[in-house]
Amino acid sequence: MNRIWFILLLFLVGCNAPKPSITNEEHQLNHLQTQYLYYQRVDVQKAQVYNDSIRQLAENTKSDKGLAMYLLNQGTLEQIKGNYDLAINKNEAALVEFEKLKNDTLIAKTNAALGTNYWQKGEYDQAMQHHLIALKLNEQLGIKSEMAVCYNYISMVYQSKYQLALAEEYIQKAFQIIQTLQPKASHISIYHNMANIYGMQAKYEDALKMDSIGLKMCEELKIEFNKSMFYDNIANCYYYSNHFDQSIAYHLKAISIDSTFKNNKQLGDSYCNLGAVYEALEKYDTAIYYYQKSIELCRKSGYKLGVKNGYELLSALYDKINQPALAYQALLNSNAVKDSMINEKTENKLAQLRTLYETEKKEQQIIQQDLKISRRNLLIGTLFIIFLLSLFTYYFLYSRYKLKQERKLQTELLIEEEKRTLAILESEENERQRLARELHDGVGQLLSATKLNLSSIEINEQHKLQNSIDILDESIKEIRNISHNMVPDILNKNGLQIAIENFIQKINQTKKIQLYFECNGFIESSLNSTEKLMLYRIIQEAVQNTLKYAQATEMQLQLSADEHEISLLLQDNGKGFDIVNTKELNGIGIRNMKLRTDYLKGNFEIESSPKNGTTIIVEIPIS
Repeated sequence: MNRIWFILLLFLVGCNAPKPSITNEEHQLNHLQTQYLYYQRVDVQKAQVYNDSIRQLAENTKSDKGLAMYLLNQGTLEQIKGNYDLAINKNEAALVEFEKLKNDTLIAKTNAALGTNYWQKGEYDQAMQHHLIALKLNEQLGIKSEMAVCYNYISMVYQSKYQLALAEEYIQKAFQIIQTLQPKASHISIYHNMANIYGMQAKYEDALKMDSIGLKMCEELKIEFNKSMFYDNIANCYYYSNHFDQSIAYHLKAISIDSTFKNNKQLGDSYCNLGAVYEALEKYDTAIYYYQKSIELCRKSGYKLGVKNGYELLSALYDKINQPALAYQALLNSNAVKDSMINEKTENKLAQLRTLYETEKKEQQIIQQDLKISRRNLLIGTLFIIFLLSLFTYYFLYSRYKLKQERKLQTELLIEEEKRTLAILESEENERQRLARELHDGVGQLLSATKLNLSSIEINEQHKLQNSIDILDESIKEIRNISHNMVPDILNKNGLQIAIENFIQKINQTKKIQLYFECNGFIESSLNSTEKLMLYRIIQEAVQNTLKYAQATEMQLQLSADEHEISLLLQDNGKGFDIVNTKELNGIGIRNMKLRTDYLKGNFEIESSPKNGTTIIVEIPIS
């Protein structure tokens, strides 16, 4: 459902200087640009012809602005076709030329274009950086329409990261602005984004209403390209409402438009969604065909997330129709793509960029306020200036003092929290050890003694006696297993890797699930005994959760390390759950895993969605 509408309107304007008379060459350039913008929305091939004419004119007249406009237009055409790497290349070249010309309006538009292409590739930190630059420039220029576009793009970045609160905050900013303006092409994407957010909240009627408004605007403004994203949105709403025939019809409408514009990324999304509909209809051969086609198109456009999702869906379907070899190969392919993405840590960068933007914005507001105060002070007099400066100094010093005290208090609270966490974990482990000793030394010894007594009795009904002895043997083994699980001696004797392998072997013997374990680069000496125990408990808890709730048949465990951190990846093929609106995240098992991860000063992440399994990632810094 996450699609992007991107139409660039270019204006030939000067900046704070008298306008020169318009030459014949500029008239021609304006005419070609107008024709390009019109056909860009309805016929990419004709738009390409006019953009080639802009390049030819720019070369003949040696116009730097004309060349930059050609590059920006070409980036847009490549973006429409889903060639995002090529689009980025053209945008960056255009940005160099506009910066030489010091044209802030077009610099802002080019940064917005770059942000859009990086967003399509799933590189959200880069996308956020360019969108914030564009927003800052448009705020300085006071261009409300472009400010709304930037807020919309920022909302879509947060939506892609499932940070719906921030996504809704920024889309509301965009919506408030366009309510004061005449309808125009750039408003279409805002309605589509609002429909997406409603759809993610299962508010399908509200989503369809936004889609209907967007389609009506496309008709009025004669913008054929953008209809596909609304058709795709409507199709998904019908899919989640179990109206599969309507869903297929609207997906085919979207595919027809995207095929015309040769947009491989959008086609990949549509074919993937279409495969899901046919899978729901139990038409598995057709579903497999569309999943494979989706993977091919997503790989062609460099859309890694689409490739990964396609292989995951394909693997689950092969498993459903009892083709384990094909299911396993598809899962391996999915993991290979995921491994290339797993180390991309965008969350902190997004937060840093947003904080930087908000800080710079506040600094600009403070500067403007200071300028107003300075003008007023010149009229009032020197004494009032001294008074204001004194008051400002007092406020600044007091704020610094207050901030320092708050930081001190926060540090003390963190220390206390660490102490409480350590006490809870130590208490839990002590109780495990006590129970293990009681079982082993108390109940276990009594059962062993009973077995010896029974063995010494001579009785005619020897088979009944032997049955009793066999039952005691099983009881003694079960108590020994419980004792060893509560206090894993193998962990202290042989190390974490062997302890995990031993644990996995025992679980696999139950035939309830098949566990696969891979260890790369881990060195036992990098963790002390307590840290190893905490990591071992996290694995135990994750496996038990999967056995209880996930209905999974397979689970992958990967322990890897480098010189900076240790990473633990646990992934099952179970039923998954809705990570946005769910109560599972507050369960005891997950809370225990988070608690132990906090003790290790690590980072705990969980990813899941219905029918797509669950992935847990634990990253622990090496001190």
